[in-house]
Amino acid sequence: MGQEKLRIIIAGPKVHEVGYRYWLMNQAMALGIEGFNATNVIDADKHQKVVAMLEDYPEALDAFKVLIKENKPERAIVSKIEFEDYPGKVTRLSNFAQALTAGQLLKSIPILQDIQDQVKVLPEIRDHTAETAENLREDRLARMERDIRMIEAKLGMA
Repeated sequence: MGQEKLRIIIAGPKVHEVGYRYWLMNQAMALGIEGFNATNVIDADKHQKVVAMLEDYPEALDAFKVLIKENKPERAIVSKIEFEDYPGKVTRLSNFAQALTAGQLLKSIPILQDIQDQVKVLPEIRDHTAETAENLREDRLARMERDIRMIEAKLGMA
């Protein structure tokens, strides 16, 4: 029996931004599935979906179906999983992995730049905090000295 193609539609209130595509890809890798592609989709009713296409021998696809029916990424909330035959082209899993990783890296660049900008101001914050602490120490010392003089004056020791 030859290879088959499968489309999987995973729908739910929280299937995006939970690592679902990476999770599916890792499950496909673990099963040795050759063809894999997954994309996040928002349908006309604004519902989140992950659509995955797979290509391999029926035994591997059946194992994948069982696996994703029983498991999901930790933060995902799934309401429905559908399976259907898929007539189109399916990307090699290794090519998809490279493209997905590159896309995720592109998304992380602005975040990393923000972190870098925040790290640059840390020395200024540290210096300001040290200066404030020194001023507080000097103020406290001056108050203590003033209080001591007042006590000495009341006791007639001045």
